[in-house]
Amino acid sequence: MNILQISAPKSGSYWLHTILHQILQKKDIPMKSFIQQQEIYQHAKNLELSFKDQAAVDMMDIEQDDCYYRISSVFREKLPDPAAYANSTSLAWTHSTLCTMSFDILPLFTKRICIVRDPRDRALSAAKFAFTPYMKKHYPSPYSSPEEFIQNEYANLLERWVWFYGNYLLHKEELDIHIVFYERLLHDFPAELKSLLNYLQVSLSEEQQKEIEEAVTFSNMKNKSPKHLNKGKFGKWMEQLSEEQKKLAIEKAGGLMQHLNYPLKIIEGQEKLPSLTSDIPQNKLKEMLQDISWYELYNSNSL
Repeated sequence: MNILQISAPKSGSYWLHTILHQILQKKDIPMKSFIQQQEIYQHAKNLELSFKDQAAVDMMDIEQDDCYYRISSVFREKLPDPAAYANSTSLAWTHSTLCTMSFDILPLFTKRICIVRDPRDRALSAAKFAFTPYMKKHYPSPYSSPEEFIQNEYANLLERWVWFYGNYLLHKEELDIHIVFYERLLHDFPAELKSLLNYLQVSLSEEQQKEIEEAVTFSNMKNKSPKHLNKGKFGKWMEQLSEEQKKLAIEKAGGLMQHLNYPLKIIEGQEKLPSLTSDIPQNKLKEMLQDISWYELYNSNSL
């Protein structure tokens, strides 16, 4: 088995990767790694990156004309043979938006899993992350604070969320992509884990599932990677965003949020969790994507 996990940045990628790694270990599935066989790994494994052992993660960029393998922000090189890469890894990770090349690359993996997070919470998380030591060193922000970051980048982050997930959802059935929700992992981890195991066609005992749940609790993962993780909560947007920013989220991403059952407004005493109970009509998805202000610029990279 080889798995490709897909996510927009700051959507629970590291958490999902740890869960999947735990599943493979519990099932005694041999772990293969492409990057750990490369000469660059011997140098990179000693670097202080965003999270512990990040250099050992098989990360790939899927672009319109080429694919690349990389180590965080310190190394990136073109993949001469993507099929050989896919055969050399058990678990790869991409932040790449769907493009025409994706339809050649994703089928090289036996399983494809995409994690989704509320775009408002994701934006807040991205703003905080932008001012961590790692980001200040490798991607210094032009802004002076998370608040200024949100003020200037929030609308763009909302549109990018719609573009990223709208395109993958548009081809979800064709590419057999399993959707995991960040909020459901927080609220009902056992149920979301069982759904994931069912998609992977992996059976684990109840004891093994409980061991995975314990291993990936936020407190345990925070201890391992304190600089990468923040608070591990959802619904922060309700208190931290202004009324104007909440309205902007509805304007920019409300259509897709509604289809994914994300709450568009605060209802006292009502906790609403996202879900993918039925397929979103393709014509609706296409309309949402065409409404994005930079649709024409990126249209050549999407089908």
